[in-house]
Amino acid sequence: MAFTTTGSSIGYSESALRFGLMNIKPIQVVETIKKFGVKFKRITTRFDSLTPSKSYSDLVYFKNEAVIGSIDIPEWFDATKLIETFSQRSIQNFEKDKDLQEEIENVRKAERVGRPLLSFAQYVRQKYESEMEEYLEIEAHRFLNSNLPLSFYNKLVVFDNTYYEFLKVLEDIVRMHEFHASTARSFAMYQKMINKMKRRIAPLIDQMDQSVFAVKRLKKYVSIWNSKDYAEIHYPKYLDIKKVDPSVFEELSLDCNLKIKQTRGLLLDYNKSILQEVIDFKDSTRKMFSKLLTLPSTTYAW
Repeated sequence: MAFTTTGSSIGYSESALRFGLMNIKPIQVVETIKKFGVKFKRITTRFDSLTPSKSYSDLVYFKNEAVIGSIDIPEWFDATKLIETFSQRSIQNFEKDKDLQEEIENVRKAERVGRPLLSFAQYVRQKYESEMEEYLEIEAHRFLNSNLPLSFYNKLVVFDNTYYEFLKVLEDIVRMHEFHASTARSFAMYQKMINKMKRRIAPLIDQMDQSVFAVKRLKKYVSIWNSKDYAEIHYPKYLDIKKVDPSVFEELSLDCNLKIKQTRGLLLDYNKSILQEVIDFKDSTRKMFSKLLTLPSTTYAW
């Protein structure tokens, strides 16, 4: 049974979040409008991209270059082509997701009315929430098609939960700061509040970037060494622990654990009530095994 591609463009969406929340700046737009034969100047506040800005594609390539550059790869693969293969898949998923593109564009076009940044943060959180069951199925399928230790899959389930908590904390921060910005009496104060929001969420997104990097590096390392060619890279038929270097696997696994722990610690600094209960590894295992009993024959991409 192979893992076929069904991936979402949201996935671990730190690139989309950085693109939609960090790579923006408030600007004032002066428009001349005509009403009842009289011309008026109307000043509105909108968002523009920072200069110089990085596109979504730039961010995806940059991160895949970092991942592939940090691991050893088999002699039958070329690093540049691996980066291209992984990046193009993410970009294609992004391009297919018209809703996500529209949400990002709505931020760019939004005037200083409503809550465009909060709407975007809520959209990402709600979509991730709606796909969490699918992520659990993916991990369960991987377990069925491997001889990797159960701790490996528990790690991925805990990370999925941590990422969801991250999105909820992010949404709360954006909600608070955009509300204060909406009450500002001048453009300068509005700009100051938006910049304050960005400074507050930047360390959180940076830390989550590190966790996502650690998880993707571990998963890609296992996937690459269990693939014979580029066509198999997203859906290796079987994940065999014997095909990976045990010391490297252990090192990458420990780094994953550390980054997830650090991320959860930072989330507690932002909101001490949201993570009062430590995720129960046994409960995660129970949920995954219960999911195994109800799984259809559908298969999923790595």
